[in-house]
Amino acid sequence: MALSAARFEEHEGFSAVALVWKGTFEEAFHGEVHKTIKKMQNWAESQDSLKYDGTLFGMSVHNLEDGFTHYSAVKANWKPENVPDDMEWIEIPAHTYFVCDHLPGTDINETYTEVAERIKARDYRPYITAEYPVFDALPFKIEVYNMIDKPRHEQGFHIMIPVVKHLE
Repeated sequence: MALSAARFEEHEGFSAVALVWKGTFEEAFHGEVHKTIKKMQNWAESQDSLKYDGTLFGMSVHNLEDGFTHYSAVKANWKPENVPDDMEWIEIPAHTYFVCDHLPGTDINETYTEVAERIKARDYRPYITAEYPVFDALPFKIEVYNMIDKPRHEQGFHIMIPVVKHLE
């Protein structure tokens, strides 16, 4: 088992500032997403008005056939001054989520396979929209990091998957 503390939760929406990366799974495997996350962490730490608490959000939208769009983000209650041009202000709506914790030292692919199975077994489905094609069993993923300085395989992190109740 690669995950723990699995449950469904209602979450309020929130605003965030995000650095956007688009690329292939191969590029992500070779550290491009991690570079984006580190760049966002460094920027957030330099913003006094942001009141950054060390929590980073990695939001993946699997909207590319051989890759995805990744938003490396930090929560913001107001739009910070001097948001760089390569960043976006995003709004995450209130939603029902399947949430769990990915255990450090386990395979992330195994975790996501188990997440998809548990969602389906409880008669829910991952949330999808008409504006994005579906190239993944879990088309929208949110990972919540607190220890980004550890190597990826040693990190544990919180996972949030937006879901809807399956209606026949």
